[in-house]
Amino acid sequence: MAIGVAGVAPATAQLRRDGLVQHVGTARSGDALIGIGVARVANAAFPLSGLTGDLTSAPVIHAAWAIGPRVVFEMKGAARQILAIDARDRTPPVALDPAVLGETTRDVGDFELSVSFAPLGGPKGFSAGGHLAVKLPNSDETKGIGPNTTDVTVAALFSWISTRWGATGWFGVGILEAPLQSFEQNDVFAYAFESWWTPGGDWRFSMGARGRTSTRRISPLGAGDLGEVRATIEWRRGPVAVDAGVGRGVTEMSGDWNLRAGAALLLAGNP
Repeated sequence: MAIGVAGVAPATAQLRRDGLVQHVGTARSGDALIGIGVARVANAAFPLSGLTGDLTSAPVIHAAWAIGPRVVFEMKGAARQILAIDARDRTPPVALDPAVLGETTRDVGDFELSVSFAPLGGPKGFSAGGHLAVKLPNSDETKGIGPNTTDVTVAALFSWISTRWGATGWFGVGILEAPLQSFEQNDVFAYAFESWWTPGGDWRFSMGARGRTSTRRISPLGAGDLGEVRATIEWRRGPVAVDAGVGRGVTEMSGDWNLRAGAALLLAGNP
């Protein structure tokens, strides 16, 4: 991700390790970020497998690279997930691996690739563009955690940025593959929004929400609503950024409270 990066100047690199929405309007060509973290979700529900429990994801990997001025490519996902099973359906919709009969199950997380761009507007004030994302089917549905489906999101992106305040978000359509039905999909309204405040120095505080809402009255199993609100605090010093956040799920599949923390190396491209 650091290919073509001229030097370290994190004060101008606006990429974030765990941002709900990347601040594309201020990204310069060559800006890059490599981050790693851990996340834990309490009482997460997986209707496809009938499992419920506390989900730990570690390491969570996030890489971002400004492939052009105000154009950011991202890859993020969990290399490993462990579910501590608290409850299970006796007859799950998906036939599970025999190893899932124990108290825990493990699997790789689904990774997402995305491109965000903001060609309209400037680095300060209002800007607009688009967001395209593809979630890859890395997980194995027989392990009980992931749906093993390919999902696509197409959205419009908007930002407003001042010296210390800012807000950015995208709103669009998600096309979800139905896990149990061939040639079937679920179209959802997908959204992400985040506002932040930089009081000065090395600190940044942000709040936001991200999720999806089905356009159907009854969604295909495993392709239902998701939603989360989150508050994050970030500290930067030199090329290093450290952040921690707490969130609350607002749908059954999203779980209850969740915690996230991690660190990132920030590299700035040419001015």
